[in-house]
Amino acid sequence: MTSPPSRSNPPTILVVSDVPAGLPGLAHVLPTLHDTISTATGRPAHWIQVGPPGRHSPTDDTLSTWAHRAHGLVLLAGVRNDSSSGEVQLALDRLAGGAVRRKPVGIVSVGVGQSTHAVDHLRVVLAALGAVVVPKALHVPAYERPPSGLGPGREHDGARAFADDLLWFVARLREDAPMPGGHPSKRDDRAAALQVAAAVSYITDNFADNDLTLESAARVAQMSKYHFSRTFKKHTGGRFIDFVTALRMERAQALLLKTDLALSDICMKVGYRDLSHFQRMFKAAYAVTPSVYRSAALAGLTPAGPARPDARGDGPRPEPALVSPGAGNRP
Repeated sequence: MTSPPSRSNPPTILVVSDVPAGLPGLAHVLPTLHDTISTATGRPAHWIQVGPPGRHSPTDDTLSTWAHRAHGLVLLAGVRNDSSSGEVQLALDRLAGGAVRRKPVGIVSVGVGQSTHAVDHLRVVLAALGAVVVPKALHVPAYERPPSGLGPGREHDGARAFADDLLWFVARLREDAPMPGGHPSKRDDRAAALQVAAAVSYITDNFADNDLTLESAARVAQMSKYHFSRTFKKHTGGRFIDFVTALRMERAQALLLKTDLALSDICMKVGYRDLSHFQRMFKAAYAVTPSVYRSAALAGLTPAGPARPDARGDGPRPEPALVSPGAGNRP
């Protein structure tokens, strides 16, 4: 048997499953989970299949050892008649004693219908064990064979988002530990800087597009959205959403001063769909509404605007803030 990983190694993700790996519904989900985890951590997730005692179930020591050494877990639980299986509940019973305390656990329910009752029950049990349950569970239909014409798109995206959330929690709860691969080398840091620079260029060219999101910028940087959030802040000194907002406010200021466009038109030209949201953002930046700003400018009383964001790391900075799952997705 492979020896358990040490804490000096990259993060280890443990999958505890009572679902047959060959189930057709898992055909697109499992490879995506494995790929996302392997790419982010540098090692595949370790898989433990639980089942009836004496047949497929590992020993208590094996399960407990891997759970203690893992930095995050995925609970792949079969659901039937609105309840999770006895096997996965027995596995959780054997994880008492601190094996999952303060560790993120993501729940993947597998069943004919999406059962919130079964997932809620597992959340309660995990909370009692001191685990940090990833907020959004993933559900996989347990059909015997995929419906004709069903593609991997939605299931693939859902599995990737689920894995990204889990890994975000792993990173947050290991802030005092090195990220995958240990402390980044100068070469790695330069590579990350180039990736962020590519994203900054993309953002600067597309900030007026109301479809610009954290995810789209992260794709340009070839990172997961949560890794991109951390890396972007490290190299620019500010959050993605603050950087985009400052660019939009600067453009709005110029349009107010140099054109007679209606506020609704300016709103759309700087990347906002909702006029009231644009007005709130502008007032937060300039302390006055856009219409008052324009009137003051005509009277020669233009208020001072926000500093232009500087992606090189040597300009004025917004106040630091943590980026949580989902924050800043759409400025």
